[in-house]
Amino acid sequence: MRSDDEQDSPKTRADYRREQERAEQEFQERDRKRVQVEKEYARTHGGETPSDDAPTEQRVNPVDSKQQRLGRRLNWAIFWLVLLIIAVYLILFFLD
Repeated sequence: MRSDDEQDSPKTRADYRREQERAEQEFQERDRKRVQVEKEYARTHGGETPSDDAPTEQRVNPVDSKQQRLGRRLNWAIFWLVLLIIAVYLILFFLD
């Protein structure tokens, strides 16, 4: 435990970096254990074990698919607006 003097004094950069590195190592260890437990659970319960060698292209991010769908709809909207603008100019040109 820290004494009262150490608690009152501000942290140095080195202390802060050590704390951050320790927290990162603890996170990596927890994450590694979590993945190991998930694989073991999938093995024991007949699920498909996710392999680390699986290509990432097969995993579709829902945000990416929504962005692609929105982009496609936006492109079509721009296309129809351009066609309508051309139609209005043609109508105004021939009616005048």
